[in-house]
Amino acid sequence: MPAALEVPVNINLNKTRMKIHSLILIFAAVVLSAASCRSTKNIHKVIEKKDTVAAPVNAPVPTHDDTVRSIHEVLSNYKQIQYTTFAAKIKVEYYNSKGRQPGFVANIRMRKDSIIWISLSNDLGIEGFRVMINADSIRVMDKLANTYQVRPLSSIQDISQIPFSFSDIQELLVGNPVFFNKDSIIAYGKTEKGYTLVSAGAIFKNLLSIGNNYYFEKSKLDDVDHRLNRTADISYFEYENKAGFPFSTYREIFLLQQNKLDVQMKFKDYRFEDELTFPFNVPKKFKRIQ
Repeated sequence: MPAALEVPVNINLNKTRMKIHSLILIFAAVVLSAASCRSTKNIHKVIEKKDTVAAPVNAPVPTHDDTVRSIHEVLSNYKQIQYTTFAAKIKVEYYNSKGRQPGFVANIRMRKDSIIWISLSNDLGIEGFRVMINADSIRVMDKLANTYQVRPLSSIQDISQIPFSFSDIQELLVGNPVFFNKDSIIAYGKTEKGYTLVSAGAIFKNLLSIGNNYYFEKSKLDDVDHRLNRTADISYFEYENKAGFPFSTYREIFLLQQNKLDVQMKFKDYRFEDELTFPFNVPKKFKRIQ
């Protein structure tokens, strides 16, 4: 192996080489569909009768209808990103129970509801893996070992033990909340810093924190089934408006089940609505593996 492909590359074929399954797990976590239905007709049915809005001293006590109106206002104003194509360059650092792991750079291209293309490289720009994900499969080229494999999309669920869908991965990458259903809100709160909404789905409860500017600040996922004891914190920082709408350029994701995984994503560049290509030509010399 050439010296340039040793430890400085962060993709070492012997010890620190990124394993296919680990990469899929990381990006399943990094990349965890937010339910985008905008109807609020069922809010009266799902809101808890006890309002969670704190009233100032001597102020009128909010009624249930006040809470419903407040929820509707937040849902109407929070910044859900709408897009057709998305491309980004992301510096990824992550830590597991063994400590800090080799970081990498991910170049990502997506077409909504269609395809996710990922190129993984080291800081020097040497590509180690290329990944193509669609609605039913994951294809991976290991460009250092000259191998490739094809796996069903369900392998993400098998590895992560979290029921990610294709749209979940896309939504998390672009910066929209996941496992959050507007028609299943069970609690609402208002503080000086912003708002909190709690959605209870079939799998996760999601406590979504939204700032006074209606930017997402944090999403906390907890299992509805306490026996599974899974939790995830997704935090959004360093917003900017280069694309014409607020976009979080730094995110932290903390996952805890049997093991912990802490992922930090710094967006070096991002673009929306560009014409994109998704090259994935497997060389003849590459060996297909299981």
